[in-house]
Amino acid sequence: MKNILSCAATLIFILAAGFGQAAAENGGTAARVAVSADPRVELMSIIFRLAGNREYNRGAVRSYVEDVEKHFGPFKDHPAIKYAAELSKKNRVSYDAVMTMAVHTTDTVSLGERVPFSPKPGAMDDRWSPETARKFLSLARNFVKDTGFNEFYAAHEPLYELSARRMQDLLDKDAHLEWFDSFFGPAKAADFHVALGLLNGGGSYGPRVMLPNGREEIYSVIGVWRTDAEGKPVFPPGAVSVVVHEFIHSYTNPVVDRFINDLEKAGGRIYPLVAKQMEEQAYGKWQTMMYESINRACELRYNAAFYGPEAIKKAEDYEISRSFYWVPGLGSVLAEYDAKPRKYKDLAEFFPKITGYFNAYAGRAEADIAGYIEKDKAEAEKKRLAMENWREKGPKIVSMSPENGAANVPAGLKSISVTFDRPMSGGYSMVQIAGAERYPKAAGAAGYDEGKTVFSMPVELQPGREYILGVNSADYANFRSAEGIPLFPVKYTFKTKP
Repeated sequence: MKNILSCAATLIFILAAGFGQAAAENGGTAARVAVSADPRVELMSIIFRLAGNREYNRGAVRSYVEDVEKHFGPFKDHPAIKYAAELSKKNRVSYDAVMTMAVHTTDTVSLGERVPFSPKPGAMDDRWSPETARKFLSLARNFVKDTGFNEFYAAHEPLYELSARRMQDLLDKDAHLEWFDSFFGPAKAADFHVALGLLNGGGSYGPRVMLPNGREEIYSVIGVWRTDAEGKPVFPPGAVSVVVHEFIHSYTNPVVDRFINDLEKAGGRIYPLVAKQMEEQAYGKWQTMMYESINRACELRYNAAFYGPEAIKKAEDYEISRSFYWVPGLGSVLAEYDAKPRKYKDLAEFFPKITGYFNAYAGRAEADIAGYIEKDKAEAEKKRLAMENWREKGPKIVSMSPENGAANVPAGLKSISVTFDRPMSGGYSMVQIAGAERYPKAAGAAGYDEGKTVFSMPVELQPGREYILGVNSADYANFRSAEGIPLFPVKYTFKTKP
């Protein structure tokens, strides 16, 4: 056991130390950035998963989630977990604050401070203080030893390598990382890394570290939210925009910090108008809204550089759908900054124009946002009527086994079934909508009875677990009548006995 742990520890140290190979050695963003799994990211994700943070309980890779639960579940009362839960509750340490801690540690062997934590490093999230950070790391070191974390990581290296290779292939094919230098100017003494977080689901983050030697490390920590038929991670083309988004944060956030006082008046007027929508996206204050706004406007310029008008319009509509109503206009302002030949040295020199835009928008924000909301209401009513028509004409579920919402379902149940009011086409979509651990494990081939009115799926259930799945969804709707009308999506839940 001791020798195995020593080998695992050495492997983890080498992996962590090797990230610098992705650097742009002479300054600027490398046109090709290497992708890796990062043991520090996995360690912090596991700790805050066990502490109950929802954003780290969205793992899509079922086999990995089950391995994590089996290996680390018995340690839920470990002092490191209890303290993480306390930090989450009292200091709101969650989301990107967790990943900030990950990249500020040396490795998962010593968990040393890459930069002295006192005074607090400039790139360290404000939700950490030197005292809380050091206490947490002390407890986390014990957690690593007590749980055999490094052994666990080494045992799952093939999965990490597969995940990284698939993301690397996508970035090599579709990403335009050379854009960063052309838009922001060369980043001096900066190293760029894409790190995967297998427990993070759709959560992705953009932490950075300012090292004592003057170099900066910029990270795009990307979650895994989709799997293939074998349950292995896959990344859709849209994952490229996530990487771009997180890298942009490392460029724009420091500039926003320099001008944050200039944005306070506008931010204070705009934020209350969209506070509910922002809080639902974990943007809990006007400053965070400003970080996101400027990031998203820069992302529109990335789209403008490489994609056509249709894609740009789609991106603008997406920002409006997320209640960033002012971002398309800000993107248009940034077109002046982006014009060739360049009149502005960098984004900081142009920033007074950004401040001016926000101050002007703040004066009309209430009327502008109210107009969007009224338009949204009208669109919602049209959708409601269309949905009612769909519900009325489409196939309907007669019964489910277990019943929808059932509790105390025997864990030994071998199959779940859905009965329809008419013959179906033969396709089906039993959709994972709440993470892999809440989706029943398949235990055989699913299919219909002879009349195609009863669908059955063999399963292997676990005791004491709540299962949540979609019978069709907005994206997957293969439950269709013989005439081709899709079933209106139904959320299906049940709980097994302990």
